[in-house]
Amino acid sequence: MTKLRVIYNAILILTSPVLALYYLWLVFGSRKCRGAWKEQIGRLPDSVRRVSSRPRVWIHAVSAGEAVAGAPVFRELRAILPDVELVASTTTAAGQEMVRKNIPEADLVIRYPLDFLPFVRRALNTVKPDVFVSIESEIWPNFLAEARSMGVRCLIINGVVSDKAFRRALRIKPIYRWALSNIERFLMQTQLDADRIMALGAPPSKIEVVGNCKFDQENGSTTVKPAEIREKYGIKDGIPIFIAGSTNPGEDEPVLEAFRIAREQHPTLRLILAPRQIERAEEICALIRRFGFTYGVRSKPETIMGSEDVIVLDTFGELSTTYAIGSVAFVGGSLIAKGGHNILQPLAYGLPVIFGPYMFKARDLAAQAKAAGVGFEVENAAALGRLVAELISDTERLERIRADALRMMNANRGASRRCAEAIAEAVSVK
Repeated sequence: MTKLRVIYNAILILTSPVLALYYLWLVFGSRKCRGAWKEQIGRLPDSVRRVSSRPRVWIHAVSAGEAVAGAPVFRELRAILPDVELVASTTTAAGQEMVRKNIPEADLVIRYPLDFLPFVRRALNTVKPDVFVSIESEIWPNFLAEARSMGVRCLIINGVVSDKAFRRALRIKPIYRWALSNIERFLMQTQLDADRIMALGAPPSKIEVVGNCKFDQENGSTTVKPAEIREKYGIKDGIPIFIAGSTNPGEDEPVLEAFRIAREQHPTLRLILAPRQIERAEEICALIRRFGFTYGVRSKPETIMGSEDVIVLDTFGELSTTYAIGSVAFVGGSLIAKGGHNILQPLAYGLPVIFGPYMFKARDLAAQAKAAGVGFEVENAAALGRLVAELISDTERLERIRADALRMMNANRGASRRCAEAIAEAVSVK
């Protein structure tokens, strides 16, 4: 493995000028990493330095989607090990916001270091975890090798290997095999994910299929108060609501066109449009104006008077509970070749969920939802608009879908508990 480590780090050194320029652009150009760069080179706040004798677990979720998957694991792990210190890390700002708003069990929230040896060593020597856990698909060779050399036990939970990631990994399979050799347990979502991680070099004895932790997200139907959420958006009870969640560039216009089509049959229909990238709110508002719709913006409550056709949901952490007032949901990342986002959030509230043809990152979930009669695939804006109108017209069908969606969610719960138990076992053995 020493040879592979030398090769990997030689590649990093040779490409470092280009990587440095790109990172400088992220910090000072796009500002996506502004305020995070110190932590990403391993310079963590003194408050993160380990001083307690309590066991410490570092759980990494690259962005908001992985943080959603990790939330029930944090909750279960805290129940099993009340005294454990939980350190959460993310790569993106969206992930940071999601963790801080939705994972109160995290004692500390930091940025994950870039995979250069000095940065990795500095971060690990500050945090000094007993166990490191990566959610879904984050595999960084230097970090994992250094963690193992320090005696840190490493796990992957809610593991997934997408089509794109698998093809890319096969091209550098020896490096992947080296990286995976530092992980002692792989808790994967599906058998396909298990087969793929095995093909990349993970030992079969270390691989388990446990299901998808996102099924364990809290069902807010008993705690969320829809009347209060409707009041927040100024939408009276009885008015149908079409929620388009996690839309990406290239999807907002089809969603607005679908809304226009559905409104021909349902003139009182409202749209709540939640972009995946909240910084796109202004450009979406300009697009809404071109369609001739009135609108309000969630981050500017004074713009929401109750009569708006469209509300742009441009805040972190509110989409999941907003689904509680929806009639029908569309989930983005699926009308373009992005791979699809989280369809389980609307299903947790019993909503029919519509998505486009590009669900390759969640192929199994999409197929399961369609088989259960609660997920619907469309090709374009016209089909989306017609389906929204059709579903809203049939209240009895909506009630059946609600019951079937909740039944599907309940039947697949438990993965988070199994992941938390595996983490607790690693802590106890340590």
